[in-house]
This record gives sequence, structure tokens and C-alpha cells, in this order.
Amino acid sequence: MNNYLSLLICVFSFLILKGNAQEVNIHIKSEILGDPEVYINPPVDGQHFHFAKIDTSINKAGVLDFKKTVKFPGFYSIGHAGDGKILYLKPGDEVWLTYTMKPDATVEVMLKGSNEVGQNLYDTYKRPFFQSVAEGYLKKYKSIASAQEAVDRKRDKELYQMDSLFKIKAIDRAFKDGITAEINTYYLSVNSYVLQDSIYRLKLIEDSVILAEQTVKYFLDNWKNLVKDYDFNNPLNKSRNSFFDLLQTRASIEKYYFDINTYKQQPIPKITGSYAEIEYNLALLVPDPANEEYAMAQGIELGIIQENYDSFLIGKYETLAAKYPNSAILPYLKPEIDKIKHYQSAIKKDFSDKIKFVDNYGKISNFSEVESFFKDQLVYVDLWATWCGPCKREFAYNDGLKAFADKNGITKLYISVDIDESDNKWKEMIKYYNLEGYHMRASKALSDQLREKFSQDFGGRRGFGIPYYLIIKNGEIVQMNAKRPSNKESLYEQLQSFKTKN
Repeated sequence: MNNYLSLLICVFSFLILKGNAQEVNIHIKSEILGDPEVYINPPVDGQHFHFAKIDTSINKAGVLDFKKTVKFPGFYSIGHAGDGKILYLKPGDEVWLTYTMKPDATVEVMLKGSNEVGQNLYDTYKRPFFQSVAEGYLKKYKSIASAQEAVDRKRDKELYQMDSLFKIKAIDRAFKDGITAEINTYYLSVNSYVLQDSIYRLKLIEDSVILAEQTVKYFLDNWKNLVKDYDFNNPLNKSRNSFFDLLQTRASIEKYYFDINTYKQQPIPKITGSYAEIEYNLALLVPDPANEEYAMAQGIELGIIQENYDSFLIGKYETLAAKYPNSAILPYLKPEIDKIKHYQSAIKKDFSDKIKFVDNYGKISNFSEVESFFKDQLVYVDLWATWCGPCKREFAYNDGLKAFADKNGITKLYISVDIDESDNKWKEMIKYYNLEGYHMRASKALSDQLREKFSQDFGGRRGFGIPYYLIIKNGEIVQMNAKRPSNKESLYEQLQSFKTKN
């Protein structure tokens, strides 16, 4: 009964706020004027949505005043000077953030304003990727039950802390309800994946394993116990992406692996379509009218973020727009869908005569062969892959690089480390981004060598990260880890310095 009453209070307060549009005010004061950029990602009708992000900047006085008229409470992600903050704000709330540089060159952020004690406490709560957290608990505690109990202890500690602040009136009811919903949703997504990962490890898909009836019953009873007090219809649960993760896990357990109604193992269907299409369909596998619009929008966004420009997303967007024409998320999705339409049009064209492929690139197994191919040239080399978002974002600066390279007789070479199965996607993206210059897709032998040759230090661990750039002159590497296209003038100066050297 207590859980039911708590839910009623949450939903009632959410609906009250919905009918009263008021401003949310965020005031930022920063002494770090060398880094004026600020991003703010406000919620869309209380829901987190990546494409709602706003890029702005601190003014010359080191001040930014952000205001937005809203009807719903939700989380606001704020990033500045390498520091990120996540605040939970309702209509009428006002906060002040002050950024200062400490003597050790780290950034300190002071927060004042609405629910400041709770905001600062919530800022200490970490939200690593739920799957990695679940795998860590399983590894440490060995069994499903022990891992889930440990997750529950972590959840209960956070719930107790917020409840204690509410009892002493350090936070208001709306803040407590919103944070409570987020805590419950995040840790449920972790505990659910403790279960799902254990199922996955049985290799149901790879080996078509038939589980014993008691094993199926254990998994389904465990799942039912996890969600028995969780209401999937509570709108406050949608405030962060953990809810979308939870919808996918629910579908996996209730419909994909098993049938929750018959307690039978399902025959695993053959997986077809792109990764984005599979993820989208999984999120909508369990019929859920209350969350259908949310699941459709989040599924489309997830596919767009992968930047593979899947044509199926166009149809899914059109379905969403037809079924929910007043969805507040549509204006954020449309520009991204237009990019996909442009991509689908561009890939039908022939390669331009300024796009060339290195002869017999598939047979090249050593980077020295690449160097010898360009032995009399100054070459800017771009190591990338179709799945690499940062790589593709750098292509936005190619016009400036193209103009500089053409003027100064500099050759551009793009080396993809995609696998054979991505050959068509690789060629499509070359057309779409109009990557003028030479191209090659590294063989497995060459890819392995590139990973070893150009590995970098990442916090004490060696690894190969892309995008990665280098400069070759007369068949030899003259600059490892060269500047990126987005560095613009700094890159051009770097290239020019090698052009003038003997």
C-alpha cells in the first residue's frame, strides 16, 4: 500500500506541474574564459533526449543566463570546462553554478539554489553504463542472487539518503519523487541485466541451448520479483535513458528468450537487419501503449546516434509522426532524418573523379607498402571507421582541409579499419562525406599492425584509438599523432612546416 500511495503522489505532482508552465533558470558564472563553450541538454517533456542539446557560450564577463519555459520536471545536463553537471529541476526552480580553477588546475563547481543540498548529493552518485556495472557485480559476487542483493544495498543507501533530506525539509517533494524514480529505474536496469547477462552466457542464441524447465522458471520468477513494485507507467521513470534500457531488457526476458505467460523458452529467431533496427524492434517487442511514443522516439534516436544512416529510420520516423503528430520530440528528430534522406540519395551517385582507391589495397599487409606508394608526396593520413562517431564528426571540417591541401599540393589518404562485412557501408560513406583523396580499407594483417604501430597511452593502458592522424613525407612518417581537421589553422601550420622542410 505504501508503494501505491507513493506512486499516486508522484504521478499527481507530475500532472500538477504539467499544467503550470514556468521558467527554469540556470545562471553560470565562470572564471575559465579560455573555454567559453557550454552545452545544456534540457529535458523534452520531462524526458532525456540527446538531440535537444543546446550549444552556447559564456560571455566576455564570464556569465551565462539560461532560461526555459517548461511544464515538466526533469534532468538538465550541463557541460563546461571539462566538467559535467546533472541537475533535476522543476518549473520555477533557479540555480547558480560557479566555475573556478583550483591551484592543481582542476575545475571546481559550486552550486546554489533550488534543492541545493539534494543536487550536490545527487552529483556524487555515479551512473556508469548499466551493463558494465552488472557484469562487475556478477564477477565479484559470483551468483545472481548475491549480485542482485549487493545492487539493492547500493540502491537502498541512495534512497535512504534522499528520504532523510526530505524529512528534514532540505529538499522538496517534487525533487525527492524525481530522484527516487531515477534511483529505482537505474538500479532496476542494473539488476535486470545481472539476470539478462546470466541468460546470455548460456549461449541460447549461438548454440540454441534448450534450458531445463526449472531454469526457465528461475529466470522468470526472478524477473517478476524484480519488477513487482515497479510501475512502468510512472512518467517520472522516463527522465533518463535507464528506462529505455529497461524496456529492452523487459522485452528480452518476457518475449525474446521466454514467454512470460506460458513459462516456456522461446525459439530464438534469426537476427536480421542492422544493429539499430534490431535495437528499435526489441524496445517495442512488448506491447505498451503508455510508453509506445517514448520507445519509438528513443529507438529512432539510438539509431541516428550510431550515424550509420539506416534507411529504415525514415519509415519509423514517418510512423511516429503519423501516430503522434503532436510529439514534442519530432522537431528534434526531423533534421537528423533529413540527413539520412540526403545520405540515401548521395550513395546512389557514382564516385567523383577526385575519389581514388589505392591499387590492390586488400593485399597490402604492411604499412611500409603504404608509405612506398606515396614516396614522392606529402600525405595527410586519416585512420577511421564507419562505426566511429568522432571520426565522422571530423569530416565536417573537410572543406577547409580540402582547400588548403589543393592549394599546397598535399595528398589526403583515408585508411579505414572496417571489417570485410562493412565494405558497402565504407564505400557509401566515402560518397556521402565526399572524401576526396585516396582510399583503402586495411586488410586484417594491416589492421593488426596499425593497432600495434599507432597504439597510445590511455591512463596507463596502451590502446589504439581512432580517429588517428599522421603525416608522411617522401615515403616516411614525419609526424605521429598529427593534429585533427577540427584544429584547422594549427593543422595547416603543421602541414606547412613539413612542406617547407627539406
